Amino acid sequence: MKGIKNIIFDLGGVLIHLQPAYTEAAFCALVGDKKEFQRISKILIQAGVFDDFETGKLTEEAFIHALKEHNSNPVTRAQLETAWNAMLLNIPSNGLELLEELKAKGYRVYLLSNTNSIHLREFRQIVAKEHGIEDFDALFDKAYYSHLINERKPDEAAFQYVLDDAQLIASETLFIDDNAPNLVGARAAGIHTLLHPANSDIKAHLKLFLQVV
Repeated sequence: MKGIKNIIFDLGGVLIHLQPAYTEAAFCALVGDKKEFQRISKILIQAGVFDDFETGKLTEEAFIHALKEHNSNPVTRAQLETAWNAMLLNIPSNGLELLEELKAKGYRVYLLSNTNSIHLREFRQIVAKEHGIEDFDALFDKAYYSHLINERKPDEAAFQYVLDDAQLIASETLFIDDNAPNLVGARAAGIHTLLHPANSDIKAHLKLFLQVV
């Protein structure tokens, strides 16, 4: 694709491998069984707990309290955080190499992630341990996290926030995500999009797409 000058990456499923089923299994073990997990999840979803945590409207303490409140089994904060983070897997080096190669070719690279303070803290520990990178955000021109900008994908407002803050031209910008619904908001903001197969080789995929990397 010609004319692209800016590339916005999703994080989970694109740069870091994710397996949400691991978090579900961990919570099932904590609450007793899958049926109980589904009951609690329904309550929390209806109350907007997860969305509010991802958009910074809910503090860590309030989030942990909400998880404990509907669980009849006694659990510690450490146990809940471990279960919550179970979905975060490894960070392939090819994705990190890609970021450096793109910048060397003159692209501006950004990150836009739906996340929360607990996951972000854990992710930073993983990237430091696996790759010795103490400042992951420095790999980008700027990193945007939903709980810090108070906007989340797929809302068009999240993409418009990035465009405005980074002073990007939408028609010169590409957004990559492994979740198809998230691309809708990007397209509404006038941004080009690329659906990435979750946990696959982002370097090979983007190279084929751009035909220049």
